[in-house]
Amino acid sequence: MAEEIFLEIGIGTRCRRIYELLSLEMDTLYREEGVDMSVREFPIIYSLVRKGPLSLADIQGLTGLSHSAVSQTVKKMAIKNILFLKTAEDARSKIVDFTDQGKSLVGKLKPIWHTCYRAMRSVLDECDTNILDAFSDYEGALSRKSFRERYKENKKTAQKPEVEIVPYDVKYRDDWHNINLQWIEKLFEIEETDLKYLKDPEKYILNKGGEIYFGLIDGKPVGAIALKHYKDTRFELSKMGVLPEAQGYGVAKMMIRKVIERYRARGGSELFLETNSSLIPAITLYKKMGFKEVPPNEDSPYSRADYFMELAEE
Repeated sequence: MAEEIFLEIGIGTRCRRIYELLSLEMDTLYREEGVDMSVREFPIIYSLVRKGPLSLADIQGLTGLSHSAVSQTVKKMAIKNILFLKTAEDARSKIVDFTDQGKSLVGKLKPIWHTCYRAMRSVLDECDTNILDAFSDYEGALSRKSFRERYKENKKTAQKPEVEIVPYDVKYRDDWHNINLQWIEKLFEIEETDLKYLKDPEKYILNKGGEIYFGLIDGKPVGAIALKHYKDTRFELSKMGVLPEAQGYGVAKMMIRKVIERYRARGGSELFLETNSSLIPAITLYKKMGFKEVPPNEDSPYSRADYFMELAEE
């Protein structure tokens, strides 16, 4: 096998290469089996077989093809008398379905697909990695955050400014309030417990043995985090937020690391946090920093809290 040069930066090329290899062979197999079908038609035919009559938009959503590609392929298949379009009940869209000739074609295709399944299964069985799970994970990651967004984040990281972590100072009081308020309001509803900690951090965090830290870029606070102290050696990582324009610079990671350092320096026995299951990037970061999921805390003061974690000590 030739030297592989297309690694992370060439994933799209490798997917295309696999597609070209399989599509060429499948077109040949269809001809050998006496079936008038092209691989380009497979996503549409298979979607209709699995889901029944569909609108063009539905097909686009299932296949990931562009609206133009779906529309053009459906028109060509309608000319071949495999598909027909009818007006939907709301009269605003077209529904695609099989003609009698199309249904006959599907009858010929099903045994071919069954054999294809067994052949593909034999290929997958020779692989060390479950490629179907890998595809699902990869597509899921891109749906959560597009490649373009990730490019922009990493471009910022390449030009990464110096981040400084500093303890609470009264001059940062408004920043403490504003940094946390912006992310909570964006994603959730402000709760009474939030307001208590944001309006008077001295009384409810610092005077109770807690600590607050800020991430600074060029002397400006762009991130905030708290280490709340409970009785004995129990602590909570809380109120972590980073301004949108400073995300991607590693501010959150540095603040979490600082809180963990302070927790250990104070001889802590438990460091927990409460978050929401929709905040996947944050949860992923927490896991990388050593936190693990734990059973729910029924006494949480936050209605949004549905995912609970604790630092797993070595």
